[in-house]
Amino acid sequence: MHLDLATILTLHPLSLLVGAMCFLYVRFRSRRSRGLGKMAAAFLVLGMGSLLAATGAQGVVDYETWTFWSFLSGPASYALFWVGLINLTEERPAGRAWFVLVLPLGLTVWARISGFYLHNAERASVFLAVMGSFALASAWLVVRDRPGEFLQTRWGLGGALVCKAVIAFTTLAAIAYPGRLPVSPPTTFLVLILCQFAIAMFVLILVQERAERRLIALTETDSLTGIRNRHWMMDRLPRQAPKGSAYVIIDIDHFKQVNDRHGHLAGDLVLTSVAQAMGRLLGPDAILARMGGEEFGLFLPGAGKDEAQQIAEELRRSIGSQLILHEGTAIPVTMSAGVAVAPVAMSIAQLVARADEALYAAKRGGRDRVVLARFEAAAADDVTASGDAGPVTKPA
Repeated sequence: MHLDLATILTLHPLSLLVGAMCFLYVRFRSRRSRGLGKMAAAFLVLGMGSLLAATGAQGVVDYETWTFWSFLSGPASYALFWVGLINLTEERPAGRAWFVLVLPLGLTVWARISGFYLHNAERASVFLAVMGSFALASAWLVVRDRPGEFLQTRWGLGGALVCKAVIAFTTLAAIAYPGRLPVSPPTTFLVLILCQFAIAMFVLILVQERAERRLIALTETDSLTGIRNRHWMMDRLPRQAPKGSAYVIIDIDHFKQVNDRHGHLAGDLVLTSVAQAMGRLLGPDAILARMGGEEFGLFLPGAGKDEAQQIAEELRRSIGSQLILHEGTAIPVTMSAGVAVAPVAMSIAQLVARADEALYAAKRGGRDRVVLARFEAAAADDVTASGDAGPVTKPA
């Protein structure tokens, strides 16, 4: 089936209109999706310019009017799309990025002074150069992940933008060297239409993927302390703990007394302060979670006895050195920890049980200490912390 240029120029604005409607639909359903409104406006501006060019090619609008306004729609829409893309991908206000609008303003002045827009080759060359440059810049912006955010859809969106840049620069080369490249305007616009659809589709998928990841993170995060919760921890623990793996159970000492003396708001402050202190010390990749109440769990794969005990001691000192103030009153906080290191491969349930026994030994020994569970055959139920803690008897 043969499609002439006039027909393609009519289909092109329709593809942009569909993309704009999709952006607006998602924008009004998800208020957190910054930038979609600007991207919709960019598609609409570009679509209006394309429609004006189509009507102008059919003689409906005078030549000077449609060439000027259809040309101007390109730089204006690409600059606006760039600003919206910054909002969307980085989830922040565009700030100084708005200065990119100086480009379409400068091109407008230049077009009026020089009149280059009246010449098809010159107008198309500038238009394509702007389109290709913005497409490449947008692709770079898209594939550059925010710290901690790994959205696979970025690669699809970036690929669609690179494809658009390739179309622009290939067509630009065909204009500069006529007859050397088999590029025809209908084919170019047809591929461009497919790129517009792909860009709109991948933007919508990116928004959906980000929302799904946030929902998953919400179910795996403790709402009070901001660190991971028990559900997340249990999903990360292996069924079999390899040799040298360590599990640490951390408990805030006398936490009930904090609630009784200072109130539950003070207790919440203590929990949050302790969790954040551990998070800062261990880093974002630590397998650390609040298991419930004032208890925290820490899994250290392949740590070994010395490293596991050293990390637990650093946590104990860090928490003990905190100055936690509530309504002008200093609240002293200490912690006890039970550390179990697998001497051989064993079930994670066994390892956690031994860490729990070590924790109770730390409490029985006076609290504010780290106890390392012993796994020797001769003393299978003993634990030690700077000495032999003896058999474990859980306090009532």
